[in-house]
Amino acid sequence: MKKKIGKTVAAAGLCLALLAGSVTVGAAFNGAGGQEGTEPPAQTEGFRGFCRQQGGQMPGGMPGMGQQQGGQLPGGMPGMGQQQGGQMPGGMPGMGQQQGGQMPGGMPGMGQQQGGQMPGGMPGIGQQQGGQMPGGMPGMNQQQEGQQPGGMPGMDEQNGGSASTTDTAGEIVTGTTENGAMGLTADYDSAVTYDVSEGSVKITQAGTYIVTGVSSDASVTVKKGTTGVVLVLQDLDLTSTQGAALSINKEAEVQVVVTGSVKLTDAEDPADEYSEDPETADAYDGAAIKIKAGAEAYITGTGTLTVTGSAKNGIKAGDEASLILDTAAVNITAANDGINGNYDVTILGGTVTITAGDDGIHADRILTLGAEGTGPSLTVVKSTEGLEGTVVNIAGGKITVNASDDGINAANADGAYEGVLDYAVNVTGGDLTVTTSADGIDSNGSVNLISGSASIRSASMGGEAGIDYDGEYYVSPDFRLNNQSGVAGPDNMPGMGGMGGMPGGMGAMPGMGGRMGG
Repeated sequence: MKKKIGKTVAAAGLCLALLAGSVTVGAAFNGAGGQEGTEPPAQTEGFRGFCRQQGGQMPGGMPGMGQQQGGQLPGGMPGMGQQQGGQMPGGMPGMGQQQGGQMPGGMPGMGQQQGGQMPGGMPGIGQQQGGQMPGGMPGMNQQQEGQQPGGMPGMDEQNGGSASTTDTAGEIVTGTTENGAMGLTADYDSAVTYDVSEGSVKITQAGTYIVTGVSSDASVTVKKGTTGVVLVLQDLDLTSTQGAALSINKEAEVQVVVTGSVKLTDAEDPADEYSEDPETADAYDGAAIKIKAGAEAYITGTGTLTVTGSAKNGIKAGDEASLILDTAAVNITAANDGINGNYDVTILGGTVTITAGDDGIHADRILTLGAEGTGPSLTVVKSTEGLEGTVVNIAGGKITVNASDDGINAANADGAYEGVLDYAVNVTGGDLTVTTSADGIDSNGSVNLISGSASIRSASMGGEAGIDYDGEYYVSPDFRLNNQSGVAGPDNMPGMGGMGGMPGGMGAMPGMGGRMGG
């Protein structure tokens, strides 16, 4: 671009010299019409080039810029002056007419566009800014404050006003917010202490157990069906190369209390998952913490739990297993999902930070964050999809999601609960911030924004939107929504409405921020 500007300025300077008669055309414009030092015929008597356009008349009746500015082009084409102050031959008005009057043939001038209505039903800018365009196309104010005819919303609608497709919120199906392990109490007086530096630990009966120490290849396992277990992890650094560092087997009931600094690392070989040796493949857990089918786990405490899923997931919960996190500080880094549950996943409190290669948190059934206005401080630092479940319920807390695909997704690739539960994203409390390269909130069913707040920034291009839904969309008047990327639903045209409309006379056109929504 800089080179083009330089050449134009140079050409303009040479034009002045040409007009003064001090430079030959061939020398000034070598390469444009002939060799250097020769006078190209097209430039000599045909198009005199840039100079003649600026100062005189081009052969063949084409005027120079000066003529365009001050006179009339041959063949009835007016110069700029005429465009500014008069009427162009053939009924085309000049700029002055466009600014202050009406163009012949029913085309209004700019003044008319600014203050009135264009013949043929096309409104002027003033109309676009303050009213409704004939044919149902609204003006700018309508985009900012109301709803466009045909279901195309204005800016306020996109940002959380009256853009609902339904007058009431849909039914909210709640997930697991309590389990048997929550009611357990540690009995430190009769607790048994294990040091993992002496080897792996296997718990086979109810009671309170304190596990501490450092090991690069050991594990802690709670036997299948064992209930009433309180497992106190205290200043523990445990890595396992064979299975999960912590395994809670089928139908067991365990309260995990985190005290001090606790590190659990899965260092399995990812290739073991697909090993041809049945024993090796069966032993593979693919998680630092494995909660097997039907088990109940409640993770709490005042310490910091660092989970590293080098092989696959950070925490994995099996079919109909109940996983609840509360109060503890939990940091998860995983090659695949930070937390992956085949049933419900619930985070009631604490501070949770997740860096994941795929989903931040995935629940086949219901993902619940917070309860009755209280909740965790959850940050998904990196993910493909941030939060995913057939139903995603956000009831409280401070939730921050960064994703390269959908930020929050009510879907299930396996279809495990399709037909059993309706897909939905429900926000009934808390503060939600989503930054994503695809949809901010994407629901294969409904979206209900009832209480709390959400700030959404998404791609808003290529079919993506701040909020994308396939069922119904409800926004409470009390909900604080800052959606910079628009809304897309079954009744909406995919637009680009996050910016609230193009300026001036283009007020009826959606802006460049996302999709239009209703």
